[in-house]
Amino acid sequence: MLPPQLLAPAPVERACRSAWDEVSSATLDSAEQAAVAALSRWLDEPELPYAILHGPRPSRRLIVAAHLVRAQREGTAYAAQLVPLGPDLRLERDLIALLVSRLLADYGGGPPRRLRAQIAEEHLRVGPTEGEPSLLFAITDVEEAEPLVSWPALFSAVGPRVKVLATVEGDEAAARTWIPRLGFDPARTRIHPLPARPWPAPGDPAALLAAAGAARAGLLGLLACAYGRLREDEITTSLGTSIEGALIGIEPLVTAIDGTYALRWNAARREVEERLDRSARETSIRRLLSLPPDGYPCAYARTHLEQAAAPFQAFAALVTEEHFAHWMARPEGYLGFVADLERVRRHAVEALPAAHDAVVLAVRTALVEASVNSYTRREDHDAPVGVEPMTRETPLADKRQQAKALTALGAAMAAGPARAEVLAWAEDAARRISEAEFRGDVFLDLGDVVKGEAGYAFAREALAAFRTAENAEARAHQMLVVTRGLPPDEGIAVAREALANLRDGGGDPGDVDCFSKRFPRAVAEALWPDAEALPGPSRARVLAALAGVLGDPDRVRAAFAAVEQHIEPYGLQWHWTLTQLVPLLDAPEARRAAALAPQFGERAAELFEGLIPRLRALGDPAEDLLEALPEASRVRALARSLPFAAEPARLRARLDEAIRKVEPRERSGFLFDVGPWFAATGDSDALLAAVGPLSEGGFQSALGFLAHHDPAHAPEFTRRALPLALRLGADEPDRLLDLVPLARYFPPEGAAAALGLLLDALASEYRRAALAGDGVSLVRLVPLIAALAGDDGLAGAAREVVQVAAWFP
Repeated sequence: MLPPQLLAPAPVERACRSAWDEVSSATLDSAEQAAVAALSRWLDEPELPYAILHGPRPSRRLIVAAHLVRAQREGTAYAAQLVPLGPDLRLERDLIALLVSRLLADYGGGPPRRLRAQIAEEHLRVGPTEGEPSLLFAITDVEEAEPLVSWPALFSAVGPRVKVLATVEGDEAAARTWIPRLGFDPARTRIHPLPARPWPAPGDPAALLAAAGAARAGLLGLLACAYGRLREDEITTSLGTSIEGALIGIEPLVTAIDGTYALRWNAARREVEERLDRSARETSIRRLLSLPPDGYPCAYARTHLEQAAAPFQAFAALVTEEHFAHWMARPEGYLGFVADLERVRRHAVEALPAAHDAVVLAVRTALVEASVNSYTRREDHDAPVGVEPMTRETPLADKRQQAKALTALGAAMAAGPARAEVLAWAEDAARRISEAEFRGDVFLDLGDVVKGEAGYAFAREALAAFRTAENAEARAHQMLVVTRGLPPDEGIAVAREALANLRDGGGDPGDVDCFSKRFPRAVAEALWPDAEALPGPSRARVLAALAGVLGDPDRVRAAFAAVEQHIEPYGLQWHWTLTQLVPLLDAPEARRAAALAPQFGERAAELFEGLIPRLRALGDPAEDLLEALPEASRVRALARSLPFAAEPARLRARLDEAIRKVEPRERSGFLFDVGPWFAATGDSDALLAAVGPLSEGGFQSALGFLAHHDPAHAPEFTRRALPLALRLGADEPDRLLDLVPLARYFPPEGAAAALGLLLDALASEYRRAALAGDGVSLVRLVPLIAALAGDDGLAGAAREVVQVAAWFP
């Protein structure tokens, strides 16, 4: 056998070596030679990428497949790989490890689902590059694989120079049932039979089992029920006797390699298993799972739980520090542990929505996996696949993300002891944030959640943290931010201090406009005289910002006059300042603003799009401004005028006509430009009709977008968008994530499915991103957890944040 590009874990390599040893001693009969010849001809049929070789139980399908692989390896046309399912190679993690070791020379570590995707997309669907030989995979005895192996994810589409052969026990009907399970295309699959073959004497399992004594029957039962090869010490522990005595009389059925034992053929294993009565089978499994937890139970307890259809709570024992430590001492290492996490999470999600506490276990598995990702470093590309060195010398240092996640979870809960406990955990994490600025941010967020005197106390702590900033301008900006959480008198004093610092050389006082929207009204009122005393341009910018908070017509006019006096052509800051004032202007000022707009060149259209609805709301139809706009800007301006329309029907007709003038392929863009205003007036359906046909993904995005802006239609649009987002969500989780704020409208089954997909995405992140990142993070999943499991689920998720952080500090 040619050496692999990367070593697979020892059990996987052992399984392959055992299979090749069996092949090397086998001579093909005439029917088997004919099968190899037929499959060799299949390799020359480019329109048939798939083949299934089937036959009754004693037929030697593995032998035939291996001879085909060997023949191709001796040539140059195919890079052939044998995937011999059986002892040590029955679980998905083992199959993935084998394929990775043969295909991904640049493997850098990763969870099984990423490896599946990489193999499927980069190697099987694309196929070999020019100059490389074609690929042949021969996967034998697929019925030996655990029931939940994700075959279709790998083989549903293969490239033009990729061939996949599977061998199956049974007749042609049985072979055909495997076609969809493997993800093969029925129209492109060759099916070839093998005839029956007698058991090699004296290898008939039924006869040997019938004649076996208690010890020999016990050994056969263990080997038939085990999912992997058993070590000699595990067998002697289980049976309470030496293996030599148990082997007497059944040696032809058993193969020994590297001090491990298994039944020689998969067919023999199934023959023995089928002859075990329920009591014998249960006794064998009990003995296997009673072995030391760092041995057989570590690798296979999860699979036995699945076969027993155990409740999801039973799987929680696989998400512990002890189980992780056992895995990392084994050859399969990280790959095996993460495979367990994936399956445990799947079982927890399957228990939803009936079992709300399953949310907590699902969250735990995702956070543990993200934590393992953060500690894992691939250092040696000659190391076995799945065995990555772990270093915990450097803490993860994500106290800020922990605090943010805990704050978000607590904020969504109803007042009470559970919420107080979660927020106390958030406070504890916040106090351990080393960076003062980040600590201040979290304290301020906590203050926003708890309110009252406790909120003021957090805001004061935030202020104290912000005052330590070395940069005077940054310090002043942070002080302006904190005013929102302080009592009015303290907020006023802090805002005045910050404004004075900026005015006296610590930065541009005009930058107050970046923070003013969060000012309490009392702070804005108090700062007005201070703003009037500022020098020219800064005075105009701050007055405009404060007028936006106060909304008082006289102050709006005063601010606009100051802006008129100091505005600078093409200045982006001034464009922004004027845009913020537009919704508050009276008719004369709005017209004067329209006269200023051309100074901003190409950005003038944005100002007109805001000015036209304001003028129309004030009774000025602004037709002259509309006519001067390009078509796209005109549509946006008219749509923004909908809430103020005296005759909505006429305006909708005009909009419909304008949209239809646009090229069909460009119309969908208008939906996102004008959707909020159509939705606000209940015209979402009219907009969808005007835009015309959309792709499935475009339609889902449109429904989700409109649901956020149209309260009346939000439940309906969300329910229509969710199935589409779920269909696309595995590859595009952002589609689901965009719908999560509307999770209260999800049907229970849809909410459970969404949580499963999104937690899978979260688990693939590093922990800090998984807690409070911009992508799929726990913070952003809060509405979904609340919809599925209420306050108990939120509190449980918060508890997992704390416990997993203690596990992986």
